[in-house]
Amino acid sequence: MPWLREGVMKTHKGEERRQHPRVKLQIEVSYQKMDAYLHRFTDNISEGGCFIETDDVLPPRTEIPLEFSFPNHADPLVIMGEVVWVVEGTHSGMGIQYKEISPDAQKVLMEIVQSRMNREKKA
Repeated sequence: MPWLREGVMKTHKGEERRQHPRVKLQIEVSYQKMDAYLHRFTDNISEGGCFIETDDVLPPRTEIPLEFSFPNHADPLVIMGEVVWVVEGTHSGMGIQYKEISPDAQKVLMEIVQSRMNREKKA
């Protein structure tokens, strides 16, 4: 299946296609699949998208509202995302690209990603 991916998305030359750096970070994210409201965790996150670890994947091109529960933030951030690729197997999940994001949510994401990147550099 063309939308099933193993590992990082790459171009035909093997170069990574991501526009934003990703950091390894588990953040609770909630989304709806049919009649069920699911609570899962990200494996990694960036200012432009994330990878959600789940066996409950949605088909590529599915647009879904995601609710991220960030520490030190009272209200969850709601971001409209689109499933761009799916992995099934031992590390099942879906790659999400953010489609609609408020300036406030973008700022929070940028701060969290930068903070994590700075911590990883020090380690």
